[in-house]
Amino acid sequence: MAQILKPENVTTDLSIILSVLFFSLALVRLWRLRNVPTVVIGGFQGCAKALLSSLLILSTLAGFFTTLKSIQDVNGLTVASRALTFVAALVLSPLSWLEHRRSTRPSDLIALYLIACVIRDVYILSWSIQGQREWIIQDPMPAQIVLEAALLATESLQKDIVKSQSNQCTSPEETSGILGRTFFWWINPILSEGYHKILLCCHLPSIDTELSSAPVSLNALRTWNQRTKPETQMTLPKVLVKSLEAPFLLAIPPRIFLVLFRYSQPILVRQAIIYVTKSKPKSENWTGQGLVIASLVVYIGLAISSTMYQHRLNRLRVMSRAVLVALIYSKTMNSYTETASEGKVITLVSTDVDNLDTVCEMFHETWGQIVEFSVGIILLSWEVGWLSLVPLLMIFPCSRMSQYVAKNLRSRQGRWNEATQSRISMTSAVISTMKNIKMLGLQDAMFAHIQDLRQHELGVASRVRWMMVAYNASANALGMFAPVLTLVLYAILAKLRGSQLDTETAFTTIAILSMVTHPANMVMTIIPRAVASFASFERIQHYLLQESRQDHKTDIKSSKIISELGDIASGPMDGSHPAISIRGLSVGTSSCLSLEDINLTIKKASIVMCSGATAAGKTVLAHSILGEIPSVGVVRVFSNRIGYCSQAPWLPNGSIQEVIKGFSIERNEDRYQTILDVCHLRKDIESLPHRDETLVGSRGMNLSGGQRQRVALARALFPETDILLLDDTFSALDGKTENQIVEDLLGPKGLLRERGTTVLMMSNSTQFFHLADEVIVLEGGRIMEQGRWNKMKHHTSHISKITTGEVDAHDSMTMAVNHIDRPQQLSAIIEADLDLKRAAGDTALYGYYIKATARSNFLTLLTFNALYSFFITFPQYWLKLWTELGSQNDWFFIGGYIALNLIAWIFTNITMWSTLIRIAPHSGAVLHAKVLETVIRAPLSYFSKTDSGSILNRFSQDLELVDKKLPSAVSTVTVQIFKLVVQVVLLFIAQKMLTFTLPICLVVLYVVQKVYLRTSRQLRLLELETRSGLLTSLLETIDGLPTIRAFGGQSEAESRQFRNLDDSHKPFYLLLSLQCWLKIVLDLLVAGIAVGIIALAVALKDTTSGGQVGVALNIVLVANTTLLRLVESWTNLEISLGAISRIKTLEAEVPSEDQTRDTVVPPETWPISGEVVIENLSASYNENIVALNNVSLRIAPGQKAVICGRTGSGKSSLILTFLRLLDFKSGSVKIDGLDISRIPRSVVRERCFVTVSQEPLLLSQGTLRFNVDPTESLANGTIIDVLEKVHLWKHFNSTYREDEAPASDHESQRVQTTSHPILDGTLGSLPSLSVGQGQLIALARALLQVYTISASGAKPVILLDEATSSLDPETEAIMLDIIHNELTCQRYTVIVVAHRLSIAASRMRKGVDVVIWMKDGKIEKVGDANDIIMSVGKLAHGEAEDM
Repeated sequence: MAQILKPENVTTDLSIILSVLFFSLALVRLWRLRNVPTVVIGGFQGCAKALLSSLLILSTLAGFFTTLKSIQDVNGLTVASRALTFVAALVLSPLSWLEHRRSTRPSDLIALYLIACVIRDVYILSWSIQGQREWIIQDPMPAQIVLEAALLATESLQKDIVKSQSNQCTSPEETSGILGRTFFWWINPILSEGYHKILLCCHLPSIDTELSSAPVSLNALRTWNQRTKPETQMTLPKVLVKSLEAPFLLAIPPRIFLVLFRYSQPILVRQAIIYVTKSKPKSENWTGQGLVIASLVVYIGLAISSTMYQHRLNRLRVMSRAVLVALIYSKTMNSYTETASEGKVITLVSTDVDNLDTVCEMFHETWGQIVEFSVGIILLSWEVGWLSLVPLLMIFPCSRMSQYVAKNLRSRQGRWNEATQSRISMTSAVISTMKNIKMLGLQDAMFAHIQDLRQHELGVASRVRWMMVAYNASANALGMFAPVLTLVLYAILAKLRGSQLDTETAFTTIAILSMVTHPANMVMTIIPRAVASFASFERIQHYLLQESRQDHKTDIKSSKIISELGDIASGPMDGSHPAISIRGLSVGTSSCLSLEDINLTIKKASIVMCSGATAAGKTVLAHSILGEIPSVGVVRVFSNRIGYCSQAPWLPNGSIQEVIKGFSIERNEDRYQTILDVCHLRKDIESLPHRDETLVGSRGMNLSGGQRQRVALARALFPETDILLLDDTFSALDGKTENQIVEDLLGPKGLLRERGTTVLMMSNSTQFFHLADEVIVLEGGRIMEQGRWNKMKHHTSHISKITTGEVDAHDSMTMAVNHIDRPQQLSAIIEADLDLKRAAGDTALYGYYIKATARSNFLTLLTFNALYSFFITFPQYWLKLWTELGSQNDWFFIGGYIALNLIAWIFTNITMWSTLIRIAPHSGAVLHAKVLETVIRAPLSYFSKTDSGSILNRFSQDLELVDKKLPSAVSTVTVQIFKLVVQVVLLFIAQKMLTFTLPICLVVLYVVQKVYLRTSRQLRLLELETRSGLLTSLLETIDGLPTIRAFGGQSEAESRQFRNLDDSHKPFYLLLSLQCWLKIVLDLLVAGIAVGIIALAVALKDTTSGGQVGVALNIVLVANTTLLRLVESWTNLEISLGAISRIKTLEAEVPSEDQTRDTVVPPETWPISGEVVIENLSASYNENIVALNNVSLRIAPGQKAVICGRTGSGKSSLILTFLRLLDFKSGSVKIDGLDISRIPRSVVRERCFVTVSQEPLLLSQGTLRFNVDPTESLANGTIIDVLEKVHLWKHFNSTYREDEAPASDHESQRVQTTSHPILDGTLGSLPSLSVGQGQLIALARALLQVYTISASGAKPVILLDEATSSLDPETEAIMLDIIHNELTCQRYTVIVVAHRLSIAASRMRKGVDVVIWMKDGKIEKVGDANDIIMSVGKLAHGEAEDM
């Protein structure tokens, strides 16, 4: 440190430089502001600034004249200095006025200048008044200081009244001055709001413009597209850094200052000891006042530089997340549907992005720690000479472990991420199909399967954790034994030389060594982390480099090849010209073509219907036109405005109106009302309490199958596209509703005819072919027949549907589960947000988590943490005793010093083992099981009220915190608390006068933590909740990729994703900023203690020993680090406890569908015959919607009952009641005499009923075996036999050559469940399935379930819920034949909900089987099929016979 000089030596020159520099920069700033529009109204604040700046001009002018009067005592530089100060004040006044009116942020230039002026003038004044107290009254300097301080305070205030220049809101950080940003005053209003009330997302301020996702993402995509090729492993890291080049470089200056201030500490320690121990210092370079001022500068500079550095890293962290999520999302939007699987994308966005958001911090910390280590070695060499090489020598053996970890961690971390992805993928699939899973009685099977995946994941994770335990032992050995060996060797050499270890050298060396070993440890820690992060880089980059979707369709109007299409240029594009032209289209591999050599021309404004058997290629043809599938050939379209309604309708969660108008820029109300009429939705919507503001639910769960299809159809019709693709859109509708909608759309006066829309409709029903201008029949991927229906109808099989005669009847909007309207859902969110525990915290969370870790594990951790904390801190006091007692007991102290550190090293290794090997896997397994069981057992209404992304977030984000952050956070918090207690005790022993400051410190810490925690808890929970919104948006996007792209909705989806990402970043960034606020507060508190120690040492020089000062300052040195780590670990603990809070709340608030009265456990052989008796059964979804009304019915054992009726008549509700997914209001359902309302629901679904639902349950992540046999207990031969019966084994076997295909006759495998190349391949890797083939898989599963249950002597009831509604006649006939032969003829009771009666009736046994007609939740008639047809009337059966 330099000497503390008198003002006349330095202040004049510095004042001149300061004034000239400000004057130059002010002129530049004035020039830039000259044409900037006014954005702030003057107001009181502007007037105050003008007044204070004018007074400052007068004050500087007075100072100038005062200097002239005493010209005999000053030189010319002093006069020049005063004159330039006056000129600077003159420039400051107009600059302040312009800055106030034309900038939303306070002027940093003015603030910095005023800060420098105040420091300069206070410094001058402090020397001037010594011995001249009467002079202070005459000098204008005090008034000038007051004016400068007042103007600085006014300039630093945020501007309240800002003119609206745009619709965007500015963040409080953007409108804060340099002092507000440095000390984080801008976050104080948020702290206050969080302390006094419950924070909601709407209360949070906007995110900083620089952090906004849209510009960051656009820059990232541009950089990625300009990447160097061919790609290497470093491609994505380079793109990330290049995208964030400016913010990346801005983190370097504060890191350099941090190094300088850190290494000023041991120098300060040395000089303080010298000052205290030497009676007459050799020089006057360090005076007492100089030491105090130096300590003030060092510790305040350390606080500011470390906080600003961390803040820069936090901003980089947010922007890194935005870059990576943008790249993943952009790739997803441009990928084929098969490539962008839900589980993969969700894992990349959550787990992998979370692993990489600190990668820039790792880079900066690496070079920063290397610089710190190098500087430390140099300083150490000044103290102990060649012994400074000891830490370097220890690094080499310790680095061997680091090399081993770096070599192996990457692959093991990658396998951990893959195991996590597998679990999340399966969990996501289960959540999205929960209704089907419950209907099929597969809850326990899914629970067991996901738990197995979780156990596998934890097993893979344990390999990484053991590696980290060994690595930490190596790294801790370096940190603990390098100082010990260095100091011990120095003491031994000193003893051999006849001297002793002196206080000055001992404590200075320890201070430097602690600062040398820490960066060495950090580098060794960061390198494996960085290597492990490359596993995530690889996974993301591999995804980004996968084949992108190529939309090869071209515009007919711009096509050069028009010979086949007619002379387009010769006239307008009227109806005679093609709207779609396909030439040589083939899809699939050479061994398995889905479409082969398709040549098709569809004229503009024509209606074309495409039919064919299951897997004929109808959906593939539609996807080929949309460019959703890789293909060979030419597809040309008249217009890229293509409407699309898929076979499985995709509905994002929103109101009915929002869904229908979602892809249209126009909000034409007349058109909207017309669409409601055409799709027959008006009366349904009017029956709802909130009309079309009712939410459809996640994946449309709040609507029945037919209602989902009609809403999706309305969305396809609303934009008035030129081309419309309808992929079996009406399969879930009853006959009359279908007839009316098709006539209103495609009839002679239909809406689509009037619009002149070109329609390509995929359909299995022949009854509307007469409305088509052309009919196409596909078979085996080829066009077998093509032409007008009246010429080809006698060649094609036909399908009849029921049409009722009730013209005035309409569908009631009967929800599949409880319908949720927007006000109710918002109310639910608000109630959750108003939970006071969100702000105040819940101490029960600690007990909840400790119980999950197993109390014995936690007590082990606590005990060894306490022991480690004592033995790692006590050597500081041991060193004080050693240096004070002289050389008589050197060997005793050397041995004790080594033993203390060795014991500490052993205990820290035990602590790490306890944390990673005992607590982490145990708590992860227990808490995952709790969450999974709660979700699996939740009632169906929970899934209609809760977004699937929110549920999935519990299994991804929350459990990631439980696995990776919570155990280490708990361990670190307890360690730091114990260490802090020991350090404080030693500090007050060393410097007893500091005891008086203890109450003040405790009060400050209590107030700070109380304010901080109330807000930080809320921000963490808000971050987790907004992350759920991000995941929900991603899931919806992946589900609806074909639909979104068909309507050209990519830009809107992208904008929505950016909004969701910004919403999730707001609480995340505020929480990081809040941590910086806490950090600088604690650093300033430590600075106050350090300055107090120096001041006490100076004031009590004669009564303070060098050992006391050395211990105190070294304790402060490590206490500062301890406090910072305590803050970080406490923050991580709070973050993770947010996840625990959500898990605990989920378990407490989500009810189980099982009820206490469900206590009757039937015998294993129940049901023995399958008799179904319904007595006076009534059920409703809520008070407004009655599903079943006083239904009574008996179905005899072995009887087949076909339930018919219009959509909303109560057919599916009756099935849901059987399965206890819909609770009874009154009445009973008895199976073989047992009331199922008293039997556990899982037993009812697993043993009493075997269900085939309307939508087949297919889990592409699972194996073929798991999809057909979820228990995975049946032999290979049994499964293969059933797959052959449903005509699917040949389909799956087609990928194998004849010589290597597994034999279908597996007598040898009849009792084996060994690995099988086809059965144990994932469903997604096997040949793709059409919707009809998917239904055959569901039938195969049902047959295997029947075989399994029948083995115990029971005879389950078979439920078929519109299982054949989406099938072509041939596949439906196959399916019904299998049901008839395998089930009905085997005397199983079969209950069928059907729309098509003709084929079902042909397989009914006269006098045995019955048809049940339902209407408005009641049974209208029960009888023979022909009797029902005659009584209901207007069946299309007769019409079919006339065709």
